[in-house]
Amino acid sequence: MAQVTLTAEERKLAGKGTLNELRRNGKVPAVFYGKNIENRTIAVDAKELHKLLKTHGEGVLIDLVLGGEKHTVIIKEIQRDALKGDITHVDFFRVSMTEKIEVDLPIVLKGEPEGVKAGGVLQHQLHELTIEALPADIPEQIEVDISHLQIGDVLMVKDIKLSDKITVIDDPGEVVVTVLAPTSGEELESTAGETNEPEVVAKGKEKEGE
Repeated sequence: MAQVTLTAEERKLAGKGTLNELRRNGKVPAVFYGKNIENRTIAVDAKELHKLLKTHGEGVLIDLVLGGEKHTVIIKEIQRDALKGDITHVDFFRVSMTEKIEVDLPIVLKGEPEGVKAGGVLQHQLHELTIEALPADIPEQIEVDISHLQIGDVLMVKDIKLSDKITVIDDPGEVVVTVLAPTSGEELESTAGETNEPEVVAKGKEKEGE
């Protein structure tokens, strides 16, 4: 896992109005917490945070510089504005490099399945994988090569190959992706005919009643 630096500043616990003013000034309210430490309310620069996320994603290890001290943290939660998508709050969790932690990592599919090239349809069902590992052994994302999948193939959690330093928490039998068989034009026409037929009969009965 990559490790980057982000500077934070202490802030006083305040109401909604003060938090909105903080955001207007280019800051993102946040909280910093962890094992054996008190929760601390902080703020980080919005531009620096966006740059960090765009470059490294949410799974990055962060050296959070606060009050002249450096703390190794991960992003535990990000809250966003439902309409604009802007980040409104972040939870930073302090970690120990010698203790395993549990995190959710995005599953990134690589390659185009042979089955899709043959006309099949890719169905991506599981988008994140929950794993446990030491912070230094956690990748930024889980990359899965699906180019070999044929029509009818199913790739499950147990099929994802990871380092022996990583423990997968998800059910091994949970489906990640499947390649479905294409629906033929004849099948579509047949389905459409079955759907329309009762409607025609019903209209005919209505006319007879008139």
